[in-house]
Amino acid sequence: MIFKIVSLFLIGMGVLAMFGKLTVPGMKRLTDAKCRRCGRFTFGKPCDCKGRG
Repeated sequence: MIFKIVSLFLIGMGVLAMFGKLTVPGMKRLTDAKCRRCGRFTFGKPCDCKGRG
């Protein structure tokens, strides 16, 4: 019984790890749209943080 529980747990962890490795389409564009200093989204306009972040 314990072996069955442990094996199901390990299989579940493996499945979660596979989903964690997936990349979302368009994620690169979202990370490029952030301000490098404060992390806010900028979408076509300059950030108004002025280096405070």
